Amino acid sequence: IDGLVCVLALYLALGWLSATEIRLRFPLGLFVTVGCALAAASVWVSSGLLASLLALISPWMDQGGPLAALVIVYLVTVLLTELVTNNVAVALSFPLAYSSAQFFGVDPMAFIMASAFGASASFITPLGYQTNLMVFSAGQYRFTDFIRLGYLSALFTLQPC
Repeated sequence: IDGLVCVLALYLALGWLSATEIRLRFPLGLFVTVGCALAAASVWVSSGLLASLLALISPWMDQGGPLAALVIVYLVTVLLTELVTNNVAVALSFPLAYSSAQFFGVDPMAFIMASAFGASASFITPLGYQTNLMVFSAGQYRFTDFIRLGYLSALFTLQPC
């Protein structure tokens, strides 16, 4: 971020960019969305809501073993990333992933990667990823456009090769 501020200051000083252009092109909605989502993740963790959700999911994980836990981590993260941004989905699913790996005594990398891949699998809503939000506003799409086309993308992504 420091480098970006320096470049913007240089562009302003040289007259290559005006303050009006910066204001018009600055993706304020994107920054507000990501900032609010990270604040929501912090509230979920500090309020104990995340711990309650983990307690709700843990019986299924205990019965199915590490593979079932890995699948649950992925699916929970995919669900979260459709509701909030991918950053928040990882912030919320990482404790689940790491604690699941510790519980089963396995390497946590697989669980962490399941969380990362699940957070990157946002196709059904424009909320899950920043580029989705950019395209959503710039292309004047409707929320239902993402649901209709994103559902098909999600189906093809889940198909085995």
